[in-house]
Amino acid sequence: MILDYAKKCEKTMLVSTIVTLILGVILIIEPTGSIKMLTAIVAILCMLMGGFQVIDYIRKPKEEKMMSLSLVLGVILLAIGLFLFLNAEALIKFVTVIIGCSLCLKSLFKLQFAFNIKGISSKWNYNLIAGLVSMGLGILLIVNPFGSAELFLRIIGGIIVVGSIAELVETFMVMRTLDDVKELSFVEKSTIKKLDEKE
Repeated sequence: MILDYAKKCEKTMLVSTIVTLILGVILIIEPTGSIKMLTAIVAILCMLMGGFQVIDYIRKPKEEKMMSLSLVLGVILLAIGLFLFLNAEALIKFVTVIIGCSLCLKSLFKLQFAFNIKGISSKWNYNLIAGLVSMGLGILLIVNPFGSAELFLRIIGGIIVVGSIAELVETFMVMRTLDDVKELSFVEKSTIKKLDEKE
C-alpha cells in the first residue's frame, strides 16, 4: 500500500519535472516570447483587479462611496493593465532599468569604500574590482534593458533545465528502486506461501 502511494507520488513528480523542463527549454530558445507572455499575464491581472475594484465601487451603498477609493484604484489598475498589454516590453524595460540604477548606486558606495580603506587595508582592491564589475553590469542593464533581460531569462532557463534533468534522473532511480522492492516483496510472499503449503 505504501509502495503504491510512493510510486504514485513519484509519477506526479515526474510530470511536474517534465513541465518544468519544457519551461526551461522555452526560456532558453524563446526569451522574447517569454517576456511578452509574462508581461501580458501581469497586464491581464491588473485589468482584472481594476475591473473588480470598479464593480466593487458600483455595488457599494451611496454613503460608503463617499469614502471609498475603489473607483480611483480601479481606473489606475485598468490603465496600467491596458498600457502593459499594448506595450509588452515596457514592464521588463522599466524593471531592468530600475535594477541597473540600483546596481550603479550600490557600486558608487563600494568604490568610495574601496578608496577610503586604501591606506588602512591591503584588501581594498577586492572592493574596487567588485564595484567596477557591479557598475559595468548596472550600465549594461540601463543601456540595453531588453537584451539584458533576455540574457537573464536564458540563464534562468539553463539553470531550470539542468535542475530538471537531475530531478528526472533521481525520479527514475527512485521508481526503479520501488519496482525492485515491490518485486522482492512479491517473491518473499510467494516463498512463504510455498513453505506453508509444504508444511
